Amino acid sequence: MDDRQEVKSAKKALRIIMLMNERGDATVSEIAQAMEVPRTTAFRLLETLATEGFIERQPHSLYYRVTSKVLNLSSGFQTENMLLEIARPLLAELGNSIGWGISLATPRDTSMVVRITTGFDTASALDRFTIGQGVPLMRATTGMCYLAFCSDATRERMIAMARASNDPLQALAHQRKKLDAILQRVRKRGFCNFEFPGNREGSVGVPVLIDGKPFGGISMRYIKAAMTGEKLLNVLIPQLKDLSAQISEDYTARSEPKPSGFTIPAGIGTSALPSELAHEGRLRQALR
Repeated sequence: MDDRQEVKSAKKALRIIMLMNERGDATVSEIAQAMEVPRTTAFRLLETLATEGFIERQPHSLYYRVTSKVLNLSSGFQTENMLLEIARPLLAELGNSIGWGISLATPRDTSMVVRITTGFDTASALDRFTIGQGVPLMRATTGMCYLAFCSDATRERMIAMARASNDPLQALAHQRKKLDAILQRVRKRGFCNFEFPGNREGSVGVPVLIDGKPFGGISMRYIKAAMTGEKLLNVLIPQLKDLSAQISEDYTARSEPKPSGFTIPAGIGTSALPSELAHEGRLRQALR
Protein backbone atom coordinates (compact mmCIF):
# COMPACT_ATOMS: atom_id res chain seq x y z
CA MET A 1 0.00 0.00 0.00
CA ASP A 2 1.17 3.52 -0.79
CA ASP A 3 2.32 5.30 2.38
CA ARG A 4 0.02 8.17 1.46
CA GLN A 5 -2.97 5.85 1.77
CA GLU A 6 -2.11 4.68 5.27
CA VAL A 7 -3.67 6.14 8.39
CA LYS A 8 -0.68 5.97 10.70
CA SER A 9 -2.62 6.80 13.84
CA ALA A 10 -4.93 3.82 13.16
CA LYS A 11 -1.89 1.54 12.81
CA LYS A 12 -0.52 2.81 16.12
CA ALA A 13 -3.85 2.28 17.88
CA LEU A 14 -4.00 -1.31 16.64
CA ARG A 15 -0.43 -1.87 17.82
CA ILE A 16 -1.39 -0.62 21.28
CA ILE A 17 -4.29 -3.09 21.46
CA MET A 18 -1.98 -5.92 20.38
CA LEU A 19 0.67 -4.92 22.91
CA MET A 20 -1.78 -4.67 25.79
CA ASN A 21 -3.49 -7.90 24.78
CA GLU A 22 -0.15 -9.71 24.87
CA ARG A 23 1.44 -8.06 27.90
CA GLY A 24 -1.41 -6.97 30.12
CA ASP A 25 -1.97 -3.66 31.92
CA ALA A 26 0.34 -0.79 31.03
CA THR A 27 1.04 2.86 31.78
CA VAL A 28 1.50 5.67 29.27
CA SER A 29 5.26 5.52 29.85
CA GLU A 30 5.41 1.78 29.17
CA ILE A 31 3.36 2.09 25.98
CA ALA A 32 5.48 5.01 24.79
CA GLN A 33 8.67 3.06 25.46
CA ALA A 34 7.42 -0.16 23.84
CA MET A 35 6.22 1.66 20.71
CA GLU A 36 9.09 4.17 20.64
CA VAL A 37 6.77 7.16 20.43
CA PRO A 38 6.53 10.34 22.55
CA ARG A 39 4.48 10.15 25.73
CA THR A 40 2.07 12.73 24.33
CA THR A 41 1.37 10.47 21.34
CA ALA A 42 0.90 7.42 23.56
CA PHE A 43 -1.44 9.37 25.84
CA ARG A 44 -3.59 10.62 22.94
CA LEU A 45 -3.92 7.11 21.53
CA LEU A 46 -4.76 5.55 24.89
CA GLU A 47 -7.39 8.19 25.63
CA THR A 48 -8.93 7.74 22.17
CA LEU A 49 -9.15 3.97 22.68
CA ALA A 50 -10.60 4.56 26.14
CA THR A 51 -13.24 6.90 24.71
CA GLU A 52 -14.24 4.17 22.24
CA GLY A 53 -14.44 1.62 25.07
CA PHE A 54 -11.62 -0.71 23.96
CA ILE A 55 -9.44 0.07 26.98
CA GLU A 56 -10.04 1.68 30.35
CA ARG A 57 -7.96 3.34 33.00
CA GLN A 58 -7.96 1.54 36.30
CA PRO A 59 -9.32 3.68 39.16
CA HIS A 60 -6.68 5.49 41.23
CA SER A 61 -3.92 4.06 39.07
CA LEU A 62 -1.59 4.88 36.21
CA TYR A 63 -2.47 1.64 34.47
CA TYR A 64 -4.72 1.08 31.47
CA ARG A 65 -6.19 -2.29 30.59
CA VAL A 66 -8.14 -3.74 27.68
CA THR A 67 -11.89 -4.27 28.04
CA SER A 68 -14.10 -7.06 26.81
CA LYS A 69 -14.99 -4.89 23.81
CA VAL A 70 -11.76 -5.99 22.11
CA LEU A 71 -13.41 -9.39 21.68
CA ASN A 72 -15.69 -7.77 19.12
CA LEU A 73 -12.66 -7.26 16.90
CA SER A 74 -12.28 -11.02 16.50
CA SER A 75 -15.92 -12.10 16.57
CA GLY A 76 -15.86 -12.85 12.83
CA PHE A 77 -12.60 -14.79 13.05
CA GLN A 78 -13.22 -18.44 13.83
CA THR A 79 -10.93 -21.34 14.68
CA GLU A 80 -11.29 -22.52 11.11
CA ASN A 81 -9.96 -19.21 9.79
CA MET A 82 -6.84 -19.49 11.92
CA LEU A 83 -6.20 -23.07 10.83
CA LEU A 84 -6.53 -22.16 7.17
CA GLU A 85 -4.26 -19.18 7.68
CA ILE A 86 -1.64 -21.46 9.21
CA ALA A 87 -2.06 -24.22 6.64
CA ARG A 88 -1.98 -22.14 3.44
CA PRO A 89 1.79 -21.39 3.28
CA LEU A 90 2.67 -24.88 4.52
CA LEU A 91 0.64 -26.52 1.74
CA ALA A 92 2.21 -24.21 -0.83
CA GLU A 93 5.71 -25.07 0.37
CA LEU A 94 5.19 -28.83 0.22
CA GLY A 95 3.28 -28.61 -3.07
CA ASN A 96 6.19 -26.79 -4.69
CA SER A 97 8.59 -29.34 -3.26
CA ILE A 98 6.88 -32.55 -4.41
CA GLY A 99 5.33 -31.28 -7.66
CA TRP A 100 1.86 -32.72 -7.05
CA GLY A 101 -1.31 -30.84 -6.21
CA ILE A 102 -2.26 -30.77 -2.54
CA SER A 103 -5.63 -29.74 -1.11
CA LEU A 104 -7.08 -29.23 2.34
CA ALA A 105 -10.77 -30.04 2.68
CA THR A 106 -13.28 -29.78 5.52
CA PRO A 107 -16.67 -31.51 5.89
CA ARG A 108 -19.96 -29.93 4.95
CA ASP A 109 -23.13 -32.03 4.86
CA THR A 110 -22.28 -34.98 2.57
CA SER A 111 -19.20 -33.46 0.95
CA MET A 112 -15.61 -32.57 1.68
CA VAL A 113 -15.20 -28.97 0.55
CA VAL A 114 -11.86 -27.79 -0.81
CA ARG A 115 -10.61 -24.86 1.28
CA ILE A 116 -7.01 -24.62 0.05
CA THR A 117 -5.44 -26.11 -3.06
CA THR A 118 -2.10 -25.94 -4.85
CA GLY A 119 -3.43 -27.76 -7.93
CA PHE A 120 -3.17 -24.68 -10.15
CA ASP A 121 0.50 -24.29 -9.25
CA THR A 122 1.57 -27.62 -10.74
CA ALA A 123 1.66 -28.90 -14.30
CA SER A 124 1.23 -32.50 -13.14
CA ALA A 125 -2.52 -32.41 -12.46
CA LEU A 126 -4.99 -33.79 -15.00
CA ASP A 127 -8.00 -32.29 -13.23
CA ARG A 128 -7.82 -29.39 -10.84
CA PHE A 129 -9.99 -28.73 -7.82
CA THR A 130 -11.21 -25.20 -7.20
CA ILE A 131 -11.72 -23.49 -3.87
CA GLY A 132 -15.23 -24.25 -2.62
CA GLN A 133 -15.63 -27.37 -4.74
CA GLY A 134 -17.30 -30.26 -2.95
CA VAL A 135 -16.19 -33.86 -3.33
CA PRO A 136 -18.71 -36.56 -2.32
CA LEU A 137 -17.84 -37.81 1.16
CA MET A 138 -17.64 -41.46 0.14
CA ARG A 139 -15.32 -40.74 -2.80
CA ALA A 140 -12.89 -38.51 -0.93
CA THR A 141 -9.80 -39.80 0.83
CA THR A 142 -10.17 -36.82 3.17
CA GLY A 143 -13.75 -37.95 3.82
CA MET A 144 -12.55 -41.37 4.93
CA CYS A 145 -9.91 -39.74 7.13
CA TYR A 146 -12.50 -37.50 8.75
CA LEU A 147 -14.97 -40.34 9.35
CA ALA A 148 -12.24 -42.59 10.74
CA PHE A 149 -11.31 -40.16 13.51
CA CYS A 150 -14.55 -38.34 14.33
CA SER A 151 -16.89 -39.31 17.15
CA ASP A 152 -19.23 -42.27 16.72
CA ALA A 153 -22.29 -40.00 16.76
CA THR A 154 -20.89 -37.70 14.07
CA ARG A 155 -19.85 -40.67 11.93
CA GLU A 156 -23.29 -42.26 12.06
CA ARG A 157 -25.01 -38.99 11.26
CA MET A 158 -22.80 -38.28 8.24
CA ILE A 159 -23.09 -41.82 6.88
CA ALA A 160 -26.88 -41.66 7.23
CA MET A 161 -26.96 -38.35 5.33
CA ALA A 162 -24.79 -39.77 2.54
CA ARG A 163 -27.01 -42.85 2.33
CA ALA A 164 -30.17 -40.74 2.17
CA SER A 165 -28.80 -38.58 -0.65
CA ASN A 166 -29.25 -41.40 -3.21
CA ASP A 167 -26.16 -40.07 -4.98
CA PRO A 168 -24.47 -42.93 -6.88
CA LEU A 169 -21.11 -41.48 -5.87
CA GLN A 170 -22.10 -42.12 -2.24
CA ALA A 171 -22.69 -45.83 -2.88
CA LEU A 172 -20.12 -46.82 -0.25
CA ALA A 173 -22.53 -45.55 2.41
CA HIS A 174 -24.81 -48.49 1.53
CA GLN A 175 -21.95 -51.01 1.89
CA ARG A 176 -21.43 -50.74 5.61
CA LYS A 177 -19.20 -53.77 6.01
CA LYS A 178 -16.81 -52.53 3.33
CA LEU A 179 -16.92 -48.96 4.69
CA ASP A 180 -16.15 -50.07 8.24
CA ALA A 181 -13.17 -52.09 6.98
CA ILE A 182 -11.82 -49.02 5.16
CA LEU A 183 -12.24 -46.80 8.21
CA GLN A 184 -10.54 -49.35 10.46
CA ARG A 185 -7.61 -49.50 8.05
CA VAL A 186 -7.39 -45.71 7.94
CA ARG A 187 -7.29 -45.49 11.74
CA LYS A 188 -4.53 -48.08 11.83
CA ARG A 189 -2.35 -46.63 9.04
CA GLY A 190 -3.17 -42.94 9.40
CA PHE A 191 -3.96 -42.43 5.71
CA CYS A 192 -6.39 -43.39 2.96
CA ASN A 193 -5.52 -44.24 -0.64
CA PHE A 194 -8.07 -44.48 -3.46
CA GLU A 195 -7.38 -45.52 -7.04
CA PHE A 196 -10.67 -45.93 -8.87
CA PRO A 197 -10.83 -48.04 -12.07
CA GLY A 198 -11.03 -45.96 -15.24
CA ASN A 199 -9.56 -42.92 -13.51
CA ARG A 200 -6.01 -41.98 -14.46
CA GLU A 201 -5.50 -40.19 -11.16
CA GLY A 202 -5.18 -41.61 -7.68
CA SER A 203 -5.56 -39.81 -4.37
CA VAL A 204 -4.04 -40.20 -0.94
CA GLY A 205 -5.28 -38.37 2.14
CA VAL A 206 -4.29 -37.90 5.78
CA PRO A 207 -6.37 -36.44 8.62
CA VAL A 208 -5.72 -33.05 10.19
CA LEU A 209 -6.24 -33.53 13.92
CA ILE A 210 -6.50 -30.72 16.46
CA ASP A 211 -6.39 -31.91 20.06
CA GLY A 212 -7.15 -35.40 18.80
CA LYS A 213 -10.27 -34.32 16.92
CA PRO A 214 -10.49 -34.17 13.12
CA PHE A 215 -10.68 -30.75 11.51
CA GLY A 216 -10.54 -32.08 7.95
CA GLY A 217 -7.99 -33.74 5.75
CA ILE A 218 -5.13 -33.12 3.35
CA SER A 219 -5.12 -34.96 0.04
CA MET A 220 -2.62 -35.30 -2.75
CA ARG A 221 -3.70 -36.29 -6.26
CA TYR A 222 -1.24 -38.01 -8.58
CA ILE A 223 -1.12 -39.65 -11.99
CA LYS A 224 -1.15 -43.39 -11.36
CA ALA A 225 1.18 -44.22 -14.27
CA ALA A 226 3.80 -41.85 -12.85
CA MET A 227 3.69 -43.10 -9.26
CA THR A 228 5.22 -46.14 -7.58
CA GLY A 229 3.80 -47.69 -4.45
CA GLU A 230 7.21 -47.49 -2.80
CA LYS A 231 7.52 -43.73 -3.32
CA LEU A 232 3.94 -43.16 -2.22
CA LEU A 233 4.30 -45.21 0.95
CA ASN A 234 7.86 -44.33 1.96
CA VAL A 235 8.22 -40.72 0.82
CA LEU A 236 5.02 -38.85 0.03
CA ILE A 237 2.67 -40.18 2.71
CA PRO A 238 5.20 -39.44 5.49
CA GLN A 239 5.55 -35.92 4.09
CA LEU A 240 1.78 -35.43 4.17
CA LYS A 241 1.66 -36.72 7.75
CA ASP A 242 4.45 -34.33 8.73
CA LEU A 243 2.55 -31.46 7.10
CA SER A 244 -0.60 -32.34 9.05
CA ALA A 245 1.37 -32.55 12.30
CA GLN A 246 2.99 -29.16 11.61
CA ILE A 247 -0.39 -27.50 11.07
CA SER A 248 -1.66 -28.94 14.35
CA GLU A 249 1.51 -27.95 16.21
CA ASP A 250 1.49 -24.39 14.86
CA TYR A 251 -2.19 -23.99 15.71
CA THR A 252 -1.65 -25.18 19.27
CA ALA A 253 1.31 -22.83 19.71
CA ARG A 254 -0.65 -19.85 18.39
CA SER A 255 -3.68 -20.69 20.53
CA GLU A 256 -1.77 -20.91 23.80
CA PRO A 257 -2.37 -17.98 26.18
CA LYS A 258 0.36 -15.36 25.95
CA PRO A 259 2.23 -14.37 29.11
CA SER A 260 0.91 -11.10 30.45
CA GLY A 261 2.50 -8.23 32.31
CA PHE A 262 4.90 -5.52 31.25
CA THR A 263 8.34 -5.42 32.80
CA ILE A 264 8.30 -2.04 34.49
CA PRO A 265 11.42 -0.08 33.50
CA ALA A 266 13.97 0.60 36.21
CA GLY A 267 13.26 3.77 38.12
CA ILE A 268 9.49 3.58 37.75
CA GLY A 269 8.13 2.44 41.09
CA THR A 270 5.43 3.41 43.50
CA SER A 271 7.36 6.52 44.47
CA ALA A 272 7.05 7.75 40.89
CA LEU A 273 3.28 7.47 40.80
CA PRO A 274 2.25 10.85 42.28
CA SER A 275 4.56 12.89 40.00
CA GLU A 276 3.56 10.89 36.95
CA LEU A 277 -0.10 11.31 37.77
CA ALA A 278 0.46 15.04 38.12
CA HIS A 279 2.26 15.11 34.78
CA GLU A 280 -0.64 13.33 33.07
CA GLY A 281 -3.08 15.73 34.70
CA ARG A 282 -1.19 18.67 33.19
CA LEU A 283 -1.03 16.80 29.89
CA ARG A 284 -4.81 16.32 29.85
CA GLN A 285 -5.28 20.05 30.34
CA ALA A 286 -2.85 20.87 27.54
CA LEU A 287 -4.55 18.51 25.11
CA ARG A 288 -8.08 19.81 25.65
